Order: sequence, then structure tokens, then C-alpha cells
Amino acid sequence: MHHSIPHPGVRVRLLAIVLVVIGTVITSGPVFAASGPDYAIPGGWFFTQTGGGQGQGYAVRDAGTDTSGHTIAFWTEFQRLGGVATLGYPIGEPYVGSDGFTYQPFQRALLQWRPELNHAVLSNTFQILQSANQDDWLLSVKGIPRPIADDGSGGNYQKAVATRLGWLTNDAIKAKFLANPNPPAIANWNQDQAIQFYGLPMSQPEQHGPFITQRFQRIAFQLWTDNVPGMPAPGTVVGILGGDLLKQAGQIPASATQPLGPGGSALAQPTAAPTPTPAPTPAAQNWPWHSTYVTTAPNCGTTYIRAFTRDANGNGVNGMTLKSWNDYGNVYIASTKNNNGQDGYWDRVIGSGPRAGTWYVELVDGNLNQASNVVTINFTGNCDPNQGPAIQEVEVEFRPS
Repeated sequence: MHHSIPHPGVRVRLLAIVLVVIGTVITSGPVFAASGPDYAIPGGWFFTQTGGGQGQGYAVRDAGTDTSGHTIAFWTEFQRLGGVATLGYPIGEPYVGSDGFTYQPFQRALLQWRPELNHAVLSNTFQILQSANQDDWLLSVKGIPRPIADDGSGGNYQKAVATRLGWLTNDAIKAKFLANPNPPAIANWNQDQAIQFYGLPMSQPEQHGPFITQRFQRIAFQLWTDNVPGMPAPGTVVGILGGDLLKQAGQIPASATQPLGPGGSALAQPTAAPTPTPAPTPAAQNWPWHSTYVTTAPNCGTTYIRAFTRDANGNGVNGMTLKSWNDYGNVYIASTKNNNGQDGYWDRVIGSGPRAGTWYVELVDGNLNQASNVVTINFTGNCDPNQGPAIQEVEVEFRPS
């Protein structure tokens, strides 16, 4: 896994600037609570927000020794780089890449430990996805533009910077790029620091559905232009979670994404079956509730999800809590209720007309811990079944396991 900048003649100088800047701009770290969904553990901190429930999560620690004899200090570096505010929550444990470097993934970034520097740097997330041939997937499913193949700089670094910064033609996205993302943790913010954190633009701004997106080496910014229920208000610029995209694209080893038990302890591994045929263990049995069916239909007027919670006899159950979200966050939590005589009803309107994209829905308990399997919903931009699969309307049922 090689994460240097691939632009010919530019990579060495830009990497040098990145390493100088990253080592000097951070002056103080974030403040973390002593208890709650994240808490102190020996050598670092344990976060349960992305662990899937039941107290599971990921640890960010100063642990292990690199090839130079230094402690691999991801916890120290996480704080130095602004913590959750800039990197998001951890979505995996440290792992060694094919290039021999140690990495740890977070929602917004992938940190690479550099033994020769004795600190971590941010990897070029969206260049990694490009190298993994994920550009078509990013465009069709996430609305993230393809990269511009040639910026015309011919390997001249200053020309490359000038050209690519010239692609910042959307005022709102440009302002977000230049703004300090975490003033309490980062001092003396300027354009160089913005390049260090986000990388240079890889595309120009492009309109995709209800938002305008611009792709950078380490992030993609999304400016919402339409008023869509449950989505950011028009004029809002949000950062797409690049680390999560790496995870979805299979660019993070599965072994690294396995959550740890409470306190950072390793979960017990299942014993191998004595015969070639393992005993059936449906995923639904792991949760008190499970989805029994998912039906889809075209709808040119509205894209939405409706769900029902019913008991074993098919009777609707009110007061059950459902959570839905997409790859950008947009979490919506509400309880089932009676709707026109139907008990156990819940819905979420995604927006008017076809709204292509991936959404997720699950049942949660009173403490908002996962209580069912996660149902993945893939809406299409086409609403005419005669032109191929058309999905804008989805119904899901949950029953006790």
C-alpha cells in the first residue's frame, strides 16, 4: 500500500512540505471526558461510538515499537491532530500495510506512522481510492467527482499548486477549505495548513443531485443546494468521511476492523468447526430483533423508507426506536407509532423525486444500542422500471428473533 502523491515531479517536494507543516501547526490537544461512550484505558483511550453496540469499540493507544525503536504513538498523535473534531472516531485498529508502514483508520482520515519522523502523517485517502479503481463507485454511489487526470503542470510543483487551487471556484467550498477546522487545537492556520490537512484539489466542483461536491487528496467537501428533509440545510458544507469510504471499499484489512470488547480487550474467537460444514448461525440470532423482509418499488415523486415493528403474531408494536443514516451521517432516530390505524409504523422521507444513494436502518434499544441487524438500502436515480431496476420506495419489517 503506497500512499505518496503520484503527480510526477511533485511528490517529493509536497511530501516534504506536508511533513514540516504537520509537525509544527498543532499546539494543543482536545479535551476528552473521563467516562461515557469513550473512556481512558492504559496507554490511550477507548471509543465505542463506532463499535456496533454492546460496549464494543476501538482503542487509540501509544503501544508497540517501530523499526527505529520509537513507541507507535497513535494516541498522542490523535490528540495532536485535533482528535475527533478533525479525524472523527476510530473505525479500526492499527495494522501494517503492504508498504511496511503502520496505519490506523479513522472516520475522516487514515493515519500513517512514520518511524523516521517519530510521528504520524495523514494519508491521501482519495488517491488510495483512485489507485484501487474506485472512481466509478465514488461517482455513481457517493456523488464524488472523478479526478482530473492531468493538471497541465508538467511536474512543476508551484504550477501544480497554482493550477489546482484555481479549481476552488465555489466560494462556499473554498471558504470551508481555508477555514481552521479546530481552532482550539490548531494554531497559525493558513493555506499551507489547509493543503496539509486536506491535500490539493483533485477535481473541480460538480453538481450531483442535491449537492455540489469537490474532491481533494484527503477529503471531499459537499455543499448542499436543495432543501431535503433530514439533510444538511442548503448552504451547508460538510466533509465526506474518507476513512469510512476506505473501509466500505475494502481498502482496510478485515482483521483491523474487528471491534474490541469493552476496555479494549480482544473478543473471544470462535473455535473452528470439526467438520467442513459449519453449523448455521444466522446473523439475526445475534440480536433480539431482526428484519423479516425488505420490499422495493419505483416512485418518481418521492424517495423514502417505511418500516414496521411487529410481534411474533404480526401485531404492530408501537414505541420501538428505529435509527437510519447514510454514509455522510444524517442520523434520524424516531419511534414507531399508530399511523392511520396501523400500529408499529415508522418512516423517513429522503427527498422529492429519485434520490440515488445508500442508506441504513436498524432497531435500537432505549440506550440507542443496536438491537437488530442493519438493513442496507440502495436507492437508484432511475424511476422507470422499463429502463432497469428502479428503487425509491422501500419497506422493511422487524420482528423479535
